[in-house]
Amino acid sequence: MPGRRSLAALRGQGPVETGGSRLRLAEQPLGFWLAAVWLAALTFFVLLAPVLGFVADPEAYSRNVLQGVGWSHWFGTDELGRDMFARVVWGGRLSLMIAAISVAVGILIGGLMGLLAGFFGGWVDTLLSAVINILLSLPALILALFIVTVLEQNTRNVTIAVTILAARAVARIVRAQTLRFRQREFVTAARCMGARTSRLIFREVLPNLLPIIVAFTFLGLGLVIVGEGGLSFIGKSVPAPAITWGGILAVAKGKLSAAPHLTIYPAIVMFCTLMAVNYIGDTLMRRFDVRQSLI
Repeated sequence: MPGRRSLAALRGQGPVETGGSRLRLAEQPLGFWLAAVWLAALTFFVLLAPVLGFVADPEAYSRNVLQGVGWSHWFGTDELGRDMFARVVWGGRLSLMIAAISVAVGILIGGLMGLLAGFFGGWVDTLLSAVINILLSLPALILALFIVTVLEQNTRNVTIAVTILAARAVARIVRAQTLRFRQREFVTAARCMGARTSRLIFREVLPNLLPIIVAFTFLGLGLVIVGEGGLSFIGKSVPAPAITWGGILAVAKGKLSAAPHLTIYPAIVMFCTLMAVNYIGDTLMRRFDVRQSLI
């Protein structure tokens, strides 16, 4: 059918509208690949920690109290003789699990809010934008602290708190990008051909938002890791005996002068992870030219 053929041609412009270029991995800078290698190595360690023979039990005590870095203990030991490398690896399991769940749910909820607000406009946009703006007006750490304090301090509620931080950011981004796409030629053509609203949203607009959502996924991981770390530092994140990166740093902050390795190595791992996800996220954002999303 001629109409469908021309519509397909118009829709073919869709993903290119996000910046006029597709992601070509071979053209990415060295920093992109270094960040990707770091995240791949980190994922390998945290996922396979239970079966890796050189990753010790993070709760196993020994007589090697506050031992420095060595072949037997790559990151040294803490005041109870526990292996710090093992604690960093196992802490990463929980920190990254919280981050992954929070970002996934945050994208689902916030993305849907932004998509509906940007597509329908009118009172729907007014109502949802009011909710988004109220959440964005609250300081991130204060908002998360309030949620954890009101509900209860456990893994589930910490995840809920940082999920809201991710959802409010992605809602703003998706709304701004939806406003760009809802009047594009391929959407107008589909509307003129009698396409239902659900088709316009999920078959015409949403596919063009996916590259932007993927880019935000990496930035959102960094946002959530920092949020959980901030809660841990003030003693309001996942309670012991659970281990997170933020919890490790919170316990070690009083021993910086006597045993700096307790802080330095977990901080380096956390810093490198944040740098990696932010670098990849920024690279993808520039590639897809997400400039109007933060206005």
